[in-house]
Amino acid sequence: MNRYLLLCLATALAAQQTKAQTEFANAANLWHDGAVNELYNIRYHSFNPTRLAYNSQQTTGEALVFYDLTRGDFNNAGTPNNVNNLNVQLGGLKHFERVDVSGFLHYKNTSYKNQKWNSTLFLNPNNPFVLADSVSSDGNIETFDMGAALSYRFNPKIKGGMGAGLTVGSLSDQTDPRPKTNTSRFNITAGADAMLTTAWTLGLAARIELLSSNLSYTIVNPLINHRYFLMKGMGNYFRRSSGEDAGYQRDYKGSTFTGELSATFKPSGSPFQNVVILSASAGNEKATDGGSSYTFKGGDYHFTHFTLKDRFMFSYNEHVLHNIIISAEMGSGNSDWYDQKKITDTEHGNISYYEVLSKTRIQKQQDMVVTAEYRFDRLADRQPDFYASVLATLANTTLKHYNDNGLQKQQWTNLSLYLTVGKHFTLGKGQLNAQLNAGYVMPVKDRQFATGTNVSGSDDITAVYVTRQFEWASAKRVCLGGFADYNFPVAKAVRLGLFCKVNSTLYEDDAQYFADFKSTSLTQGDFGVYVNF
Repeated sequence: MNRYLLLCLATALAAQQTKAQTEFANAANLWHDGAVNELYNIRYHSFNPTRLAYNSQQTTGEALVFYDLTRGDFNNAGTPNNVNNLNVQLGGLKHFERVDVSGFLHYKNTSYKNQKWNSTLFLNPNNPFVLADSVSSDGNIETFDMGAALSYRFNPKIKGGMGAGLTVGSLSDQTDPRPKTNTSRFNITAGADAMLTTAWTLGLAARIELLSSNLSYTIVNPLINHRYFLMKGMGNYFRRSSGEDAGYQRDYKGSTFTGELSATFKPSGSPFQNVVILSASAGNEKATDGGSSYTFKGGDYHFTHFTLKDRFMFSYNEHVLHNIIISAEMGSGNSDWYDQKKITDTEHGNISYYEVLSKTRIQKQQDMVVTAEYRFDRLADRQPDFYASVLATLANTTLKHYNDNGLQKQQWTNLSLYLTVGKHFTLGKGQLNAQLNAGYVMPVKDRQFATGTNVSGSDDITAVYVTRQFEWASAKRVCLGGFADYNFPVAKAVRLGLFCKVNSTLYEDDAQYFADFKSTSLTQGDFGVYVNF
């Protein structure tokens, strides 16, 4: 089942940090349909809903409750170092004569400690126009996700499908200045594929996603003046204070359009098959401050992303399966800031408003990622008995920021290497999957640092914000982890399971830009129980 789950906090940050994404993220989870379908459905990670028609396991269900936590100080400036998530999820697949459907519901309750420098929720992680404060605080986030997809076979050669997903979240804390953030993301997808010959199938899909977010601050103790940071990228910011506007408000509106073209080659009776997927997306996120009192433009962020991926799968006998995946990605982000002047209309009741003086392209970001992955599976009754995978990623980021001092440029290139091995065991009537993984991330050329902050003294946030962000994204690190999943039958076609996963990222660089990272790490753990039916 293709999940629409957005922004599980720790997982999303880890993915952004390493820029390495395996094709088999769900294959180790015995409760997940990906334990089978991710291996055999070569279209599994297409967002075309017709992918459901090609699943090997077409009818299954799961209900699970799990707890995940994050601890450690090797994180970016806008991330808490103590996060606890309670998750409840229900999902499944169902096959009818011509129809395949999937769906899920997911609720997450998050508590966190020591959060500052980011009061937003579910924005694009590269959007520089973050509203923040510098007060460390504890708080809560509630998130609800749901999604569904359907594939319909019109005839043996043509399939069509639709899907939709919704994520809503609410963030709040109890420390002045107290942010309250409500965000929703909604997407709808349509797709189709057609068999052109006995070997070739062509697929086409499109998706639109809409973002709406409202953020407002509340001050309980007005005797203390708090600063609001209207971030513009690379530590550059526009400052407001609670003395000027105690209940500062911001709205984000955004949209993303994505298209996908796929070509699958699967000759009848052949031991191999191949799929090429080309996807392109473009979108924007715009910030507007002031609520109903006035209008202040908080920045416009525009982005594009292109991905070309090839997956080649072959098996010369029923005991061995090989997968080779190669992909290339290119993303860009352009950030526009508005210089504005406050004007008071003395002729109409002293109404204040902001007049736009100019619009400036204040920041540009370019990301390029190349990934290669190989996975080997030794099979028993079409189920993995032993598996191993190697993943290599080369990622380059270039960030250009324009302030009063001219062009400021950051650049880094990281090489990431990951090794995963796993084994399935039969224990009594149950099944155990045990997995170990290790990774190493290192810069492959000299890093280039700059700061966009152009103020001095206590107003300069380079040392507490910019250097931390840069070191976290570009530094050398070691990743170690393990996973265990055990289930056993409790009734006909019903299995009860337990799983545990722990991953640690160890900082291994010289702390050239941020000394507080010395000897730090970040550990994430998942523990849960589930029912498969």
